Amino acid sequence: MRKWLILLVLLFGSALAQSVQVTAGSPFGVNAGVRFSLVPLLVDGRVYGGANFFTGGPASLGGGADVLVSLPLTDLYAGGGLFYASGTTVSLLSQGPSSGGLGARGVIGTYLNVGLPLVGIFVEVHPMLFFGSPSAFGLGGAVGVNIGF
Repeated sequence: MRKWLILLVLLFGSALAQSVQVTAGSPFGVNAGVRFSLVPLLVDGRVYGGANFFTGGPASLGGGADVLVSLPLTDLYAGGGLFYASGTTVSLLSQGPSSGGLGARGVIGTYLNVGLPLVGIFVEVHPMLFFGSPSAFGLGGAVGVNIGF
């Protein structure tokens, strides 16, 4: 049943997506996902998954979801979301627990003006809170490519 549910989420997520994003940075090192509109031109949702091969030890896999609010007439956006990791995540200040677990992150980002049609480059900063015992605070960032609208 779980496999069918994951397959349906991937299929419907791809069908509703307005763009595909690939990033390098937190929380998983290499991340890929889709971004879709919740309220046109104002609120977007994003789901992503990734793998961390950079902090040593076994690879950490994970995924998450964000809700992003765009500031009108600018390239700026901000929001927050939750993520789950099977191991260590990429972050400054604290790497997150090596056993993995649930975390929350804020997102502050902007698109860079590169002038390419349907291709955007963006930069994000992620304050992160790792839940667990004990909870920890991390700070991450990412650089990514957005393909689509």
